[in-house]
Amino acid sequence: MFRILIPVAAMVVGVAAGVFIGMRRRSSQPTESVPVRLSSGLAFARILLARVRNWSTEITRWTTGIVRRLPDRLRQTVQRVHHHHESGGAPQRDKEEDLPATGESDGQDVAESTRNHQADTSEKPDRSVDLSGLNCRARIGREPKGDTWQTVLIVDICGVIEAPDDGHDVDLKATLSDITDRKGPALPALVRPKQGPIHRSAQFTYQTQIGRLCHQHTVLEDWMAVAQISPEWFVLPRQGHRELRFDIAIVSRSTGEQLATGTCIGAFENIEIGYLDIDDNIQRAKTLAVGLAFSVGAANNALQEPEINVIHGWVRTNFGSGDASEGARLELEQALRKTAAFFLRGGRLNLEEICNEIVEIAPVVGRLDIMDLSLRVAGAKGQVTPTDIRLLKDLAQWLRIDRGRLRTMVEKTLPVSMHQSEDAEMILGVTTEMNKDEVRHQLNREYAKWSSRVISSDPAIRKQADQMLNLIADARTQYIGVNLSK
Repeated sequence: MFRILIPVAAMVVGVAAGVFIGMRRRSSQPTESVPVRLSSGLAFARILLARVRNWSTEITRWTTGIVRRLPDRLRQTVQRVHHHHESGGAPQRDKEEDLPATGESDGQDVAESTRNHQADTSEKPDRSVDLSGLNCRARIGREPKGDTWQTVLIVDICGVIEAPDDGHDVDLKATLSDITDRKGPALPALVRPKQGPIHRSAQFTYQTQIGRLCHQHTVLEDWMAVAQISPEWFVLPRQGHRELRFDIAIVSRSTGEQLATGTCIGAFENIEIGYLDIDDNIQRAKTLAVGLAFSVGAANNALQEPEINVIHGWVRTNFGSGDASEGARLELEQALRKTAAFFLRGGRLNLEEICNEIVEIAPVVGRLDIMDLSLRVAGAKGQVTPTDIRLLKDLAQWLRIDRGRLRTMVEKTLPVSMHQSEDAEMILGVTTEMNKDEVRHQLNREYAKWSSRVISSDPAIRKQADQMLNLIADARTQYIGVNLSK
């Protein structure tokens, strides 16, 4: 250390002496720019020595720090050179020098390293699969559909495919079965029709081209996606959480022979109503329809035999009792007798609540069938009372059947000759809310329809047409003030 300090001190003293001599020479010719307090060489020397003392202290502190850190630096250099000699490559930078200049770069490098690690991991083959045969798996995916995304079932395969020869063209064939109920048989997924009812014999099958196999013995070591199946293409038996079995086959395009097969199970959340749910809803709606029919029959506090017979005939037709066993038919007849006894004793049902449930589970066609049953029960006695008409209007409203459709059904099932009172709204479609122009337009349409039927070859139709024309004339007088007879 003294070898460094002595030359430095000598240099500082030399500089100070040179400055002191120069100032002394200048002081022999004083000027106005020299302060008065520096006119004395002794005062100047004192100030200069004080500054030199401060500079020496700072230089000593700086050189001492260098000397203290010098062994560590030498040791790091020796280690670096030694490591370079052993590895035969370029020396590694110090750990501090490896740190990036900013935190953003560090985060970017880490993210890139993570992505590379994930990519490497995903590319590694799944050692849990059996490469002696065909493996398959099903998973949930998403694909764009317009501005939104839709759920799809993705099928992956890996394993071995044995083809008849090299360059063989193959297809993928997949069928779906619902195995949620482990105790019962597997239920097939059915083809979803574009319109109309579901065909119970149309089992859903997905088939697509895979391509050409380069070799006769093909080994797929990694999973490969081969199918995307949309839930819009099939109908499951039940709604909700389901366990689906996928039966996969690799099929020769030329011969149709199955070259490899595999089976897997996947979970799926079915938001659509299933075809067995539809069956249950239909049966439930028919059961509720029986309650509505009995209520219509008992609307006048008297349930008569003709009304009960109409209901019994409808039940036998719609509940399949013709194909049922003798015990089942007896059970059904017993249930009907108990229901009739309930209404004969004055029992009543909440009809609006029943209709609301029917609307939720039954399509329009089913609701029209239920309304037709109610109309036939109302006309079973051969006469329709105002109470019956009011109840039928309420049922149509609760079942969400428009008045126009109701009037057409009434016209067919309950001709005007059955009505105890002439309800212009039910028979002609005229209401008090209409203005005169609307009433005139509606009556003109009815008149055009019935005036053409007065020459029908059917006497019953001619009689009904005459009655309707008379009713139309009365309605013109009542609602418009025009009497066509004058």
